[in-house]
Amino acid sequence: MTPPAPRPATPEEVPVLDMTPLVTGGDIAPLARQLRTACEEMAFFYVAGHGVPDVVIDGAFEASRRFFAARGEIRDAVVKDRFHRGYLPLGTTHYPGRGPDLKDSFDLGLDLPLDDHDVVAGLPLHGPNQWPPLADFRGPVEAYFDAVRAFGMQLLRLFAHSLALEEDFFTRHYAKPTVTMRLIHYPPQSAARAADSIGAQAHSDYGVVTVLAQDPLGGLELQKPDGEWIAAPYVPGTFVVNLGDLMARWTNDVYRSNKHRVVNRLGRERYSIPFFFNPDHRAPVRCIPTCTGPDRPPRYPPIAAGDYVADRIRTNQGFKDPETRS
Repeated sequence: MTPPAPRPATPEEVPVLDMTPLVTGGDIAPLARQLRTACEEMAFFYVAGHGVPDVVIDGAFEASRRFFAARGEIRDAVVKDRFHRGYLPLGTTHYPGRGPDLKDSFDLGLDLPLDDHDVVAGLPLHGPNQWPPLADFRGPVEAYFDAVRAFGMQLLRLFAHSLALEEDFFTRHYAKPTVTMRLIHYPPQSAARAADSIGAQAHSDYGVVTVLAQDPLGGLELQKPDGEWIAAPYVPGTFVVNLGDLMARWTNDVYRSNKHRVVNRLGRERYSIPFFFNPDHRAPVRCIPTCTGPDRPPRYPPIAAGDYVADRIRTNQGFKDPETRS
């Protein structure tokens, strides 16, 4: 059954943070305090002034729409491979005990050659991207990937500042990150074949931080700490940013990883582009010193970032590690 439509979030619940001081080299101390409050409360916020040009964002959305509107053989030519790159058909994401997600998507990450030593070693989520036989697709998609990746590196500096850490505390673990960008298409909710299928079932993201571009239809819904669901409507000129499980583990739950879902309620095709900004596979995620003390002992054992993310994908998307080559 489709969950009832929630009320819109208030600006106090999901604030808009102006990133202009961050991207222009200004004083980021006031912004870091705002960020900390947002991360301790909803762990969702909008970012304005992020510096990614509208033309780059529009180009990625246009490429996405053309890909999902193309003939089936275009998508079938790039079905998800052993490197977890390419097209994921409807129903690929299926959380145990719940109906499959009502979405299909196209995934890409760092474009690594087959002779890269981590690809040869079979490290999960490392490999070359696939590109469909579709004109004017790869260029706009890669331009957006590069622009959001650059903004994400700046955002990590702000997170470090907000936690009273060295500025490069997070960025030092992003030399060869397991970032994933996903072009997502959500059919109208009326297309669901299972009674309990919605665009994306309630979940928390797996990694550190997600930067999301959503189209004007909205559809993103967030769960407050008291259990109430609220809608995060489209705000022109912004990205939605949220934290994932690895950030919650790193900060000893000082910063939250919040559940959210997607329900396409408006009867039209919906599109979004999340960028999952996850660190190097071997990045050690252990309790940050500024997030522990006598009354707050570490809550999680140390873990390698990539092992955690790959395990979650393995559970919910049927991902299999690439074959190890000698």
